[in-house]
Amino acid sequence: MQLKFPEGFLFGTATSAHQVEGENRWNDWWYYEEIGRLPHKSGRACNSWEMYGRDVDLMAGLGYGAYRFSIEWSRIFPEEGKPNEGALMHYQRMIDLLNERGITPMLTLHHFTLPMWFAAKGGFERKENLEYWGRYVELIAETLEGVKLVATFNEPMVYVVASYVDGTWPPFTKNPLKAEKVAANLIRAHAMAYEALHGRFRVGIVKNRPYFVPASESERDRKAAEEVDHTFNRAIIDGILTGRFKGFLRSFDVPVSGLDWLGMNYYNIMRVRAVRNPFRRFVVEDADVGRKTDMGWSVYPRGIYEGLRAFSEYALPIYVTENGIATLDDEWRVEFIVRHLQYVHRALEEGVDVRGYFYWSLLDNYEWAEGFRPRFGLIEVNYDTFERRPRRSAYVYGGIARERTIREGLVEGYGLKL
Repeated sequence: MQLKFPEGFLFGTATSAHQVEGENRWNDWWYYEEIGRLPHKSGRACNSWEMYGRDVDLMAGLGYGAYRFSIEWSRIFPEEGKPNEGALMHYQRMIDLLNERGITPMLTLHHFTLPMWFAAKGGFERKENLEYWGRYVELIAETLEGVKLVATFNEPMVYVVASYVDGTWPPFTKNPLKAEKVAANLIRAHAMAYEALHGRFRVGIVKNRPYFVPASESERDRKAAEEVDHTFNRAIIDGILTGRFKGFLRSFDVPVSGLDWLGMNYYNIMRVRAVRNPFRRFVVEDADVGRKTDMGWSVYPRGIYEGLRAFSEYALPIYVTENGIATLDDEWRVEFIVRHLQYVHRALEEGVDVRGYFYWSLLDNYEWAEGFRPRFGLIEVNYDTFERRPRRSAYVYGGIARERTIREGLVEGYGLKL
């Protein structure tokens, strides 16, 4: 049986600025790459800053109807208080070209990186620094045209945990008190952006939503899984909508603002185990339910359905803003796409308001602290020559996108019996 998706459903791909543009010399990641604090240098990445026209041509030719990408804040403000008009116009040309080719643009305003001057002031650790974020957002609101969908932040809790709990990302801090303070300030920053953008744009936020399960049937593991699910998957959304953010150790009063839509990134299933340690109450690890990707993640397609059902409780339109697999086995990538889309279709049939699906990623790219080894792309990139070569999965996904249909042969050949 073929699976048909509704008219207007967006089938797209996603990237982020620092991962594909190259030569993002003004942000904190570049600084730490250059001094050796991070294990890999992004360098020219995919050279997409110069080759965006080629990338748009590929999207259009393959049949993709939408593209999610981020604005690099440090390109817009490479120095404090000095906007770069050339960079703004560059992004406007990208947006214009996407619209000319019939590809819906979706912007993300913050995808992990900070201007180095902003980071040097303490970044989002300091509430008084939010005025600089406000100036950036207001400039985007006043300048860019031809866009309807804007996300304020990508995966805010991933940023908080990696940067301020695990300490593996800039600024390499391990301090739960600072972490929850940063999270509260991100909610405040979203409120500022929502006020500036809402009305002219449809404003959302993008949340990574792992599927957390208890490591056993014990009451302690079950409660630990519930706590992790709330803190990681729900606390920031709840804070935006209710004005009360429950952090790791404390609660914060934050401005009530709003969301016009909710983005959900889904990659993996995680197991939560309670431990008797006052400084670390639980352990979160890969659930180990089968074959693992080159990121070490177990593939569990049903998790995307469970996430969509859970997020539907917010009564907001939902976009799957990222879903992808790091592998050199392209047949597995086709299977991954088909099986996850089967579950998206099931959620739609059950009344969940899903408006689109964006595969991560359009291109192989710089995968943060993992460097260039993981290959997520529908399109293979030669990092020496920057040649782009669509994989078979790129054409398969393009056929699904053009027809808004998973044909019977794909379901039978790669799908699950739901």
